[in-house]
Amino acid sequence: MDRLFTVAEADALVPEVASRMERLRDLQAEAAAGTARARRRARGNGHGGGVPAPLAREIGEALAWFETSGIQVKGIAPPLVDFPARSGGREILLCWTEGEERIAFFHTPEEGFAGRRPIGDLE
Repeated sequence: MDRLFTVAEADALVPEVASRMERLRDLQAEAAAGTARARRRARGNGHGGGVPAPLAREIGEALAWFETSGIQVKGIAPPLVDFPARSGGREILLCWTEGEERIAFFHTPEEGFAGRRPIGDLE
């Protein structure tokens, strides 16, 4: 865990994270549609096609922003990200998913999303 976030720091990033996740979801859908079209065109010759290089590069760059920011992408559709943090001397993850306007939940790395608890439960 390189970077640790406070709740305020993670909250401040939520609008940008939401926007970038929406773009990633669009890119992922575009890639899936393009791959499906390529497979239909290639049917019968054994070649399935793939994601065009410019699109793959854009997806990689979009994901790289999260990595260099220290934010963990757990899902794209639906979007789910974790912000590493510490509370009471233990490692936690501040959790955000689509539809949430701010950081309202956290969980430990071991518990995962199913173990989300309200931020108010932090020590």
